[in-house]
Amino acid sequence: MRTKHFLLLFMLTGILLLLVLIKIYSIKTPESELMRAGTLLSQARYEKCSEYATIAFEKSENYYDSAMIEWKYQNAKFFLLRKYDKVFELSFKSIETSNIAIENSKNIKADFEQYLRKRLAQIHFKINEFEKKFGNFPLLQDHREELVKCKLLTFESDLTYKNNNYQLCNQQLDSVDLALDKILDYYTIKLNIYFHDYPQWQRLTEQTISHSRRNNSYAIVIDKIARELLIYKNGNEINSYTIELGLNWIGDKKHQGDKTTPEGLYKVLQKKQKGETKYYKAFLIDYPNAEDKVRFFLNKQNGTIKSDAKIGNLIEIHGNGGKGIDWTDGCIALKDADMDKIFNICPVGTRVVIVGSVNALNKLSIYSK
Repeated sequence: MRTKHFLLLFMLTGILLLLVLIKIYSIKTPESELMRAGTLLSQARYEKCSEYATIAFEKSENYYDSAMIEWKYQNAKFFLLRKYDKVFELSFKSIETSNIAIENSKNIKADFEQYLRKRLAQIHFKINEFEKKFGNFPLLQDHREELVKCKLLTFESDLTYKNNNYQLCNQQLDSVDLALDKILDYYTIKLNIYFHDYPQWQRLTEQTISHSRRNNSYAIVIDKIARELLIYKNGNEINSYTIELGLNWIGDKKHQGDKTTPEGLYKVLQKKQKGETKYYKAFLIDYPNAEDKVRFFLNKQNGTIKSDAKIGNLIEIHGNGGKGIDWTDGCIALKDADMDKIFNICPVGTRVVIVGSVNALNKLSIYSK
């Protein structure tokens, strides 16, 4: 009887042991899934999904962290009681959302890269356009410094773009754009205000050319914006020369020392040969004329200029030019060879008109955009 009981107990123990072994071998552990989820999450970080696919990336992180917590919780149990279903579910969700985040991030980055490439090109174009339009303008010192900063920051933006740091690149370009627009707006407004005098410039130019035609004489027209000295004979333009102006050329001359080239109708008072001027050869013009003196007196009365200011004189068309920048105290400078040409043909008494522009603002291709 005891033998039968022992045999039965042995069989039951064997069956129980077999069930345990079946349970052990039937339990599927989630290590490989967790490893795959972790690897994809690392790839998502490398692809900067936290920046470009934030929602999907955060979901993936949350799923992975929850899977790890659940895995540790189940491992703390007696092995026969462990259930990894939730770990598998969370791991698969992490894998799925990581793949979505990586794909979205790649697409967004590709679009962002293209956007920044175009934006960088636009910034370079804007800087070049500003220098083409206003490179000869007497810029305020603050604006000169700001423009230098914009150029340096644009150079840095090129580097951050090449290093795939697109967010920083975009922030840098925002700063450049804001500063450039502020400076551009300032000088665009200043230019438009300057051209309020265009009807007067046009009238003086037409009078001078008509006088040349009626009297079969030479005339000199100075176009400040175009940086040109135009020679007319018998009312017809026969030549043009590049000039350089006063350092603070824009606007009409107000007083001595303002480094502004005057505007108005003048005439050649004296032709100075070599040795009579420190600027090779020169035409001395009759600044200040009667209109200049009246304007100077009124400006003193209304407080536009200081009461002790002087009107100035000795404005010349002279040589020693060709420096490529505005540098005179208010005179008009030409290359010596060009000065020789006009010196030989224009007599004392030749009419000289100095204007901001001989063309309307909307006719100047450089400013028409």
